Amino acid sequence: MSVGISLAKRYGSVLAFLAVWELSCRLGWVDAQFIPAFSQVVIFIGGQIAEGQLFTHLGISLGRAVTGFIIAVLVSIPLGVLLAGWSEQVRLAVEPVTEWLAYINPFVVFHIIIVFMGAGEATKVTIIAWACIWPIMFSTLSGILHADQDIVKSARSLGLSRFQLTIKVLLPYAFPAILTGIRLSLGYALLFLIAAEMMGASSGLGWMIYRAQRNYQIVEMFSAVTVIAALAVSIDGIISSIGKRLSYRL
Repeated sequence: MSVGISLAKRYGSVLAFLAVWELSCRLGWVDAQFIPAFSQVVIFIGGQIAEGQLFTHLGISLGRAVTGFIIAVLVSIPLGVLLAGWSEQVRLAVEPVTEWLAYINPFVVFHIIIVFMGAGEATKVTIIAWACIWPIMFSTLSGILHADQDIVKSARSLGLSRFQLTIKVLLPYAFPAILTGIRLSLGYALLFLIAAEMMGASSGLGWMIYRAQRNYQIVEMFSAVTVIAALAVSIDGIISSIGKRLSYRL
């Protein structure tokens, strides 16, 4: 019973939104030419699943997003640890550069990236990775810098090396902050994935939206958007659940 109540509290607003969406279309409150009923969207998604097309495009999009995200994690966490190990003067000197790089929208330099990497998969993955690196890096840096200094001093007094101190003390302490950066980066990964697939792609969920928009296929466009929204909520819920379990163990 408690599980049902918990789910109702968490997803009740979503169900209410979907109900209002359906009723608004059925009762003529909105123009069905521009906003199809939710039931139409569900039927279209079911047809795409039956034909296997949806899973094909979903798999391609997930592959791009996951690849870019993993690259970002492998780069950003060590980079955050490295910056945290420098002196405060050096960090203050480097901070304007990292902030400037973080504020660069990958699509502002999209054509420059194409010149060096072409318009293939590598470009899409690079755009996603670039967007995901900075939230995780800054979260890692902040988490380590705000570690309890008494605990750090106690660990050093036990003779831990710098590597051991980082692995056994600093990273576990910074884990909640890193998890926040990861969840934020996953949102960026999906956002920039869709945008990247609208530019020079021939597959993926973003390409489905772009194709539907060009051909004025409103139901297909809303279906792709609905799948993306469901995917984002699902991934965030999974990461949050994994993070809570790991937090209890660390």
